Amino acid sequence: MIGDRFQPRAAFRAIKIIFYALNTGLLLFFMVGVYLNGMQIPSFKQELDVLTIVSLFLLATIPVGYYISNRKFDAIDAGEPFSAKWEQFQSAMIIRWAMIEGAALFSLVGLIVLQDAKQLILFIICILVLSTNSVNKEKATRLAKLNPEESKALGEG
Repeated sequence: MIGDRFQPRAAFRAIKIIFYALNTGLLLFFMVGVYLNGMQIPSFKQELDVLTIVSLFLLATIPVGYYISNRKFDAIDAGEPFSAKWEQFQSAMIIRWAMIEGAALFSLVGLIVLQDAKQLILFIICILVLSTNSVNKEKATRLAKLNPEESKALGEG
């Protein structure tokens, strides 16, 4: 999809599939966590343990993913070939999503291991942040600095 035979519609579909796969995987893993807890949401525990502290630290690293991806977006030159702009856009989005997913996965592990609802709250925060980072045509056009012709080549959606 990237390079000599760049296909914008296929590239756009691929980035959307990646996003939905991340969400689906997290939600399925959450269901496994609830299943392992006897299909019940755990209660809040009073103590603050190491896994919760690490989960909070990972939650605090999400802005780092935004910072890195924003720098990659800023580095995109509107005059570059479409394939080069898309490659930079795609890698920036994947970095952003990976930082969110890492925090979400760790909070799910904490939920399974600790049986503490604090981990569930952290997971919900991660899912909400991830859901605000979906990719649509307008966002891709703006962040990748696509011209109207390139934006049209992405197709509908």
